[in-house]
Parts: sequence; structure tokens; C-alpha cells
Amino acid sequence: MQITKLGQTGIATSVLGFGCSALLGRSGRSESLAALGAAWDSGINLFDTARSYGYGESEALLGEFLRGRRDKAVISTKFGILAAPQALWKRVAKPIARKLLSIAPSTRGMIRKGVAAQFSANQFTVAVLEQSIHESLRKLGTDYVDLLFMHAAPVDVLDNEQLLTALDRLVRSGKVRAAGISADPDVIAETLRRKPPVLRALQFPCNVFDLSVAGLLDEARQFAAIANHPFGGAARVQTGREILWRVAGSERTPPVLREKLREVDDGVLADVVLNVILRGTGIDAVVPAMMKIPHLQKNVAAVTASRFTTDEIAMLRDALSQEVVATAAPAH
Repeated sequence: MQITKLGQTGIATSVLGFGCSALLGRSGRSESLAALGAAWDSGINLFDTARSYGYGESEALLGEFLRGRRDKAVISTKFGILAAPQALWKRVAKPIARKLLSIAPSTRGMIRKGVAAQFSANQFTVAVLEQSIHESLRKLGTDYVDLLFMHAAPVDVLDNEQLLTALDRLVRSGKVRAAGISADPDVIAETLRRKPPVLRALQFPCNVFDLSVAGLLDEARQFAAIANHPFGGAARVQTGREILWRVAGSERTPPVLREKLREVDDGVLADVVLNVILRGTGIDAVVPAMMKIPHLQKNVAAVTASRFTTDEIAMLRDALSQEVVATAAPAH
């Protein structure tokens, strides 16, 4: 597994991280521990979680898994979204919901709406920050986290001097190695413009449908840059395949590259997506959710044994961007 430095934070991490959003949420305990174990055995040492993940319990399971491994792991967590305490009947209902989703994927939207109602976003006060980091450290079983992000933050957090000062105090205290912001591309762009001194890490969605942040990073090495949602979400995986099929069928695509794209299976899709994000963009690491071990293995293979040259990845990045623009353009 390739190891990289996260900006100027002094933190070294695997280029492929493990997104913990599904731990004890979409996935149960045994499946979650199996996926964490497979990730660790593959050389992944970056684990990205949040106070709200797993209805507030993802951190505890991650901390349990990392017991005895903490000194070799990089923990990234977030604050700003609060999960409501889970009543007993809701904890009992979660395995039922997971089973329903596995046999009837069409229920995903209904379940997602119900889940969303159990969270309170945009909670960016000093009191929430202090309580959140206390809970994160307790549940993770550690006395520090490597990265602490403001979670799904709006642009006005950049004007919240009290909050930024409190983040700086946490860094100076040693409870946080580097503070950052996790947000949509427009907020990340404004953060890059302002460069608040306390913020040293960025996390943002980046995929073949939106590579906008990648174009802003070359002169911004103050920041570590971590991409999430690399496949654009489960609903867009098929769309990604279709775009690659069009690239493969284009006469502008060199024959050797067309042959490599002849069959866009899960391995080829992962190879293209992850390397288009990581190579030549200034992005340090990418953190997909990888609860299915075969998916995790294909993602690991994509970053450790890619079938594409650097020139081919650059060509694919340009071709994919053009296809996305063409797809989004209104018909005349």
C-alpha cells in the first residue's frame, strides 16, 4: 500500500482510507469488524469516522478494533452533526432495516428519509465542539485524534472566530493533531481562498461527476486534501460505467486504452475512478466506504497494481470530464 504525507500536517497515511459511515449503521457488528480487519490486513491505516456515524456508535466500534493498533493508525473524525440517542426499539429495528434493504434495494430512499430525521446538522458551537471531542476520545479509547473535521460545514463557519479559536486550542493541547473542514466543493473553494491558519485539512466529495476541487489544489499545500464519495454514491455507479463505455467507444480513445476498457467490471471501474482522483491532482488520499470485502479488495488492487499508465489516467480524466459536461448539457 502506498503511503503519503497529508499536506503539511506531518501525518503519514495510506492513500486509500476506510470510510466508517456504515459501521453499525447500514452494516451490523460482525460485517463491520470483518471489513475493518480486511482493510487493516491490506495496509490501510486511515480510518475516517464521525460522531454521527452508526447513530453515534461507529467511533466506539472503531476504537475497539484499533485497541493495540492505535500507534499505527490514523484516525479522522468529525463534529457538527448530532445523532439522536437510540431508543431500544430503534436499535432492535436496525437489523430488520438492513435485511429489508438487502432484499429490496428500492426501499433505500424510504429508509434514508427515516434515518435523516434522526440527525441534527449544522451544530457548530464551541459547546458542541468541546462535548463532541470529549465523546470522540472516550469512545475511540484514545487521548488524541489525528484529524478533526467540521462535518458538512456551511461557509459561515469560516467567520466563526470563537469556534476557530477553540479548534486551535484543541490542536495546541495535543488532543487534535490537525483541524479541518469537511464540506461541499463551493465551501472548500472559499476555504482555499481565505486560508484560515488553524485549518490544515480538507475533506470533500470528488468523483468523475465533479472534479472541481482538484483544479484548485496545486498552490494550496497548506492543506491536506482527502476525497470522499469517489463513486458518486451507489445510485451513480451505473452512470459511471455508462460514461466509461462511451469513452471506450470513442474513436479519439487510443486502441490500447480502448482494449483496457473493453469490459468495465468492478475492478476496472475502481481502477479508473480512484486513480483519476489520486494521480496528478494534489489529492493525498481517498476514503470510500468499503463494507463488502470483494469491493475493498478491488479498491486496494486499483491503487497498488493499476493497469493504467499515468498518461492514460490523465487522458481518462479529460475524457470523463468532457463526457460529464456533454451529458449535463441541455438538449436543443
